[in-house]
Order: sequence, then C-alpha cells, then structure tokens
Amino acid sequence: MDEVESYYDEKSSTYDSTFDTAYYKIYDAITWKYLEPYIPSGHETLVLDAGGGTGRWSIRMAVKGCRVTLVDNSSGMLKLATEKIEKAGLRDLITIEKGDLRRLRHKDETFDMALCEHTLFALEDPDAAIREFSRVLKRGGSLVISALNLYVQLLMYLPFKEIPQSDKFDEVMDILSRRRHGTMTKDGKVRIHTWTPDEFRSLLERNGFKVERIIGKGVTMPLRMGEELCLKKDCPENLLNKILELELALCERPDALALAGHMQAMAKRAT
Repeated sequence: MDEVESYYDEKSSTYDSTFDTAYYKIYDAITWKYLEPYIPSGHETLVLDAGGGTGRWSIRMAVKGCRVTLVDNSSGMLKLATEKIEKAGLRDLITIEKGDLRRLRHKDETFDMALCEHTLFALEDPDAAIREFSRVLKRGGSLVISALNLYVQLLMYLPFKEIPQSDKFDEVMDILSRRRHGTMTKDGKVRIHTWTPDEFRSLLERNGFKVERIIGKGVTMPLRMGEELCLKKDCPENLLNKILELELALCERPDALALAGHMQAMAKRAT
C-alpha cells in the first residue's frame, strides 16, 4: 500500500465532512457550474470519475442520466462510496473500481468524458495520469480537471496574522524554486504537487489535450478571508451567496487566475 492510499484510507470516514465548510461549499458550487455543461446525457454515455473517492461527483453526474465509472486507489474511500451509491439507488449507473490512474484497465476511447476533481495534486506522476485520460477518452471527449495553484499554496505557508520567522520564508522559497514540495502529512511522505497557471496548461497540452478554458476557484479565500471563515460550517446563507457572487465574477477574469487557490480546466482530447 502506498502512502497516498494509506492516507486516504485513514481519512475516509471523515472525508466528506471537509466539504461542509464555507470554503468548500463555495468551491463545490463553482466546480459544478463549470462541470455540468460538459456532462454527457443518456444511459449509453460513459463518464470516468478519476480519483472519485467517496462518490461525491459520481452521484451528481449519474443523476443527470449518464453512466459513471468511479476509479480510486483507496479501499476506505470506495467502501464509503459503495454505501452512498446504494443508498441513492444508483448502482445500475455507477461502477466502482479500485485502480491506479496511471495505468487504467480500460480500452482506448472508452469514455465520453473524464472528471479528475481534487485528485491531481496527490499523484506522484501527473503526466502519466493525463496521458491515460487522453488514451481512454474518445476523440473529442472532454476532460474537466482541477489543480492546486503554486503561488497561492506557497503563500499559505506564511502566517496570516503574526510576523513569520525567517525560516518560513526559506520554506516558501524552496517550494517556489521546486527544491521541495508541500506535504499533507507531518512526516512529509504524502507530497502536494502544485502548478502555475501556465504550467497547468502545458501539462494538459503536452499530454494530448486542447484547453478550452481555465477558471480559478477560491480567490477570496483563504488568503483574504482567513482560516476562521474558511472552516466555518454554519456560515449564514446570505454571506455564502455574496462570496459566491464575487467568486463567480472573478472566475470570468483570466488575469485573476493566478490569485486562485485552485484551477479548473475544461479541455478536449486532441484529434
């Protein structure tokens, strides 16, 4: 079992609660707005949910009427996904598979669309996964995929309210210069991969995709509004709506992309 698989197995029972916070309520609303138009209709269409975890997006996409194959390497996450899918009555539309996104078992040109949401940052060989998405997508098939923004992620290493120690600046400079990665664990074994907007586009283009659009998710949070609001689970609805309105306005501005914590690309498999 690799470190990422072990990490998500341990986190699986509480994973979905992460998305009850203010930050991820905004994040999910933006994700869905730009994902939904790409979801193919009809029970004959097939969507790959790559790194689909607990089935959060598989379920929403299947409700639209397409068939979904959810692939993830965490047994814990897939166990929870199975329970949720059965409860939703969607077993006929969603297939669950344990697998490695770098070596998918599917034939060439199997899927009409692929989604890779909140997963790419944890993959040890992102290029290999993108090449696999291109291989298993039909010609002209769509890929919707998110990535962490290097610039915002490294600034998050600096304290929000207190004066940082000099070693914090050294840490940020090491990440910026690629001498080290951010990590999800204190022991540093589960690394976080990040990209600049230009690097994200290049990653997709060199592996068989034509990028139609890249939008930013999370410009107002966390760098401006702070951790207290980001993690709040009982944020007033009217405040969430105001933040979402501003976020969506910023999504439409390409020059604001470098300010976003996450980036979401909509791309087509090149013919």
